[in-house]
Amino acid sequence: MTRPVKIRYGTADATPSGMVVEEISTGAGEPAQAWPFQGSRFVVPSGAVSELDVHEVAELWLVRTGTGTVRSDREEIEVGPGDAVYFPSMVPHQVQAGAEPLEVFSVWWLGGGR
Repeated sequence: MTRPVKIRYGTADATPSGMVVEEISTGAGEPAQAWPFQGSRFVVPSGAVSELDVHEVAELWLVRTGTGTVRSDREEIEVGPGDAVYFPSMVPHQVQAGAEPLEVFSVWWLGGGR
């Protein structure tokens, strides 16, 4: 890829917790799977807890709106607008939204071990 590519989001999917997730999809003829990263944006309803997630990829969350509590291993991290949280590969994580819905942008890639 030798030019900028506008990234679009695919169809929104709801999880059992009520979280709504939109993953990035193909843009301008480039298959998203060929990019060195993947991404999504998601919204956790107020008071809801996301499903526990653990995977081989490293992940970065960027909080856009709302507040919440990230749980990872035995740690709890309070987050709000402008905060970012990095998860190394194979570190379990989930988030509970505060009084308002929590909107997060997520980017993940292979690598990023502990």
